[in-house]
Amino acid sequence: MMKKFISIFLLLSLFITQTYAADSCITLAEKLIARKAEQGYSESAHLMSKLKTFADENNLPWQVMQVGPPQRKVERLFVAIDMNDQAMVEKYLKAFNLEDDQNPVLALEFGYEVPDQYVSGVLRTSSDPKAQIYRWGKKDLTRDVWAQEWMIKGGFNRYPERMKNPVWGYAHIMELDQAEAKNVKHFLANPDQRGPCKSDNCVAWTASIELGTTKKEATAEERRYLFNELGVSRSSAHYEIGRRLMHAADQRHSGVVVFVNGEKGKEAFNTSLRNFLPPEPQIPYTNIIKGLGHDPQGELMKAVNQIPDGAKIFFPIAAGASPEAMSALIQRAGGLQKGFDISILVNGINESTLRTAAELPDKKIRFRSLFVGSNMRKLHNEGKISYVPGYLSDFPRYMRDSSMKDFQYDAIVVRVSPPDENGFHSFGPNYDMIHAILEARPNIKMIAEVNPNVPFTHGVNKIHASKLSGVFKSTAKLAGPPVVPFTEVEKNIGHNLGKLIDDGATLQVGIGNIFGGLADGLEANNRQGLSISTEMFGDGLKDLMERGIATKAETGFAYGSEDLYKWLNHNKAVEFVSTEKVNDPALIQNTEKFHAVNTALQVDLRGAVNAEMGPEGRLSSPGGQVEFMSAASRAKGGKSIIAIRSTAKNGSFSTIGLDLYKGNVTTPAESVHYVVTEYGIAMLKGKSLSERAVELINVAHPKFRQELTQKALENNIITQEEAAKVVLDVPVVAETEVQAGRGIASTKESFWMRVWTYITNIF
Repeated sequence: MMKKFISIFLLLSLFITQTYAADSCITLAEKLIARKAEQGYSESAHLMSKLKTFADENNLPWQVMQVGPPQRKVERLFVAIDMNDQAMVEKYLKAFNLEDDQNPVLALEFGYEVPDQYVSGVLRTSSDPKAQIYRWGKKDLTRDVWAQEWMIKGGFNRYPERMKNPVWGYAHIMELDQAEAKNVKHFLANPDQRGPCKSDNCVAWTASIELGTTKKEATAEERRYLFNELGVSRSSAHYEIGRRLMHAADQRHSGVVVFVNGEKGKEAFNTSLRNFLPPEPQIPYTNIIKGLGHDPQGELMKAVNQIPDGAKIFFPIAAGASPEAMSALIQRAGGLQKGFDISILVNGINESTLRTAAELPDKKIRFRSLFVGSNMRKLHNEGKISYVPGYLSDFPRYMRDSSMKDFQYDAIVVRVSPPDENGFHSFGPNYDMIHAILEARPNIKMIAEVNPNVPFTHGVNKIHASKLSGVFKSTAKLAGPPVVPFTEVEKNIGHNLGKLIDDGATLQVGIGNIFGGLADGLEANNRQGLSISTEMFGDGLKDLMERGIATKAETGFAYGSEDLYKWLNHNKAVEFVSTEKVNDPALIQNTEKFHAVNTALQVDLRGAVNAEMGPEGRLSSPGGQVEFMSAASRAKGGKSIIAIRSTAKNGSFSTIGLDLYKGNVTTPAESVHYVVTEYGIAMLKGKSLSERAVELINVAHPKFRQELTQKALENNIITQEEAAKVVLDVPVVAETEVQAGRGIASTKESFWMRVWTYITNIF
């Protein structure tokens, strides 16, 4: 009897709880819709009401959730749609699109973020699942290769393993007024006529929402939506747009459709949706959301307040740099008399954050760049960042030299792991130059971001908590390169590299998608017993070690995916050392069978390499390329190799040519043994200038070989007899997409990969 009573009581309690929870949720949703109307977001209120009604009428799961920074939480209505329910998908497409003349809706649709896989984002205008979609505000020319599947299922899930995910993607739906809808349609039809935002880092490129088709001087405040410049590379922009729409959008945008995968997707939506949302934006909220400053009494501001006015500050390279600390310094600098002189390196801080700092009134923050990369190109070419030429092994020596006043820092801002049981924090994926500074100035102020995403790495790259002047906590993801699946071109390059690299070699590899097929190439050629000694350790080198091709590594810093950083945690196979050591030409040239493999923007017919300059100015810096290439060319059994795609600029430009941009030579021809493209290996070592030219033309893209031969003849580089050795009739390598990391070709044409070739080739 007692058991029955308890059972009835529990069932009744559960019924009351569920009823109360449902009533509370309905009340919350209704209050949210009402608040939108009261706050003047009439379109948002109307759209949310429509979205909730759509969910109720079709028995779809939904919930209201708060997202955004602690200082400004925003409530969003989330509705789940099962992607396997074709009829429901079609209902959604018909309900929310730009074809509705009375209440047009902008649908920005993004795939779920999966480690090591590219995430696409598109603008859908039509209710027809087979209709044209838009990427970057332009028609997506790959639409026809996705057969009959709609974008989320066909376009976003080109990887079979993605089909297993509980969540497949999201749609950010926003109701527009008539003028905005007209504007969107105008810019989609005429993308080159867009207004003030013309960079390829712009939300307007995707959403195409601006005040007017010709108002080029519109301010950020006049914009109808969220952001001006994204401040990330174009190949990362879809990630950043999706993250900001989820976490940093204003109250007007509050409707999100979550595309789920069957019953397990519905369960994930109901029980753990927050775990499946995109992570926070890469750029600090304070740099995105107008009026959202750091708490003056918070631990972040208290930490940076310890840096004195007029201080020289060092930020480490890539993942070691703290965007939050830079944002706090920007906030503080405005109230100082002198401001700060900050030395920075590549890829750690986004362009928009750097621009905000560099454009402070009275130049309160002055940047000295030790490496110009994608986050600094525009600012450097605009004269807003000073560039210091030098190699990565030079700078630690400068930091130890008391006569080099610009390198005598007053403070260093670092990212560190949580402490171990002995109170030591690891610098994680960064050693680079930090210890050179600490050795020269042991009492320097050190401000540390303690972040659980920072791995505890192997080496002496750690510091005791007692040495930290100021500490603040963060859970921000570490910076990493964009994920772009490699193509048959990279697969062929990797196979050719596999032929060149010897068993037992010590290998240095540069950065870039160009090396995506290296592991497959080495494996196909049965290479083994490799060691790695490189300034930067990325996912490709992790792949070599996981496959057993390489067994140990030393590196100055790591830059890659979240999986890479997790893999490095307490991994004794990878030792972090100073760039002064790993880039030291004397040590490299005394290492038997040292193979340096780097990439470039151009190679001329002598074999000289340009890895820095584009047609409009500086795109990159030499980094350690010259040190590695020159030393490897002198090492016993050493090889210096340049790997380069045969074309750039969407196939319209030959990377092998008569001249280099602005005559700039990064690595001289004398230090280049081999040049590898998808068409073969050019052996230059010991060859005459004319022999080099023929070798290089024979690995150029076939469509440029005749022209290159003619130019070489006209400039007396080769003779008619030598010109006859040029092979003109060569099959063209098709750029079919390859599954990341495993070299499995598919039949999908990789249009977006070609678009970004130039960007990803810069290193």
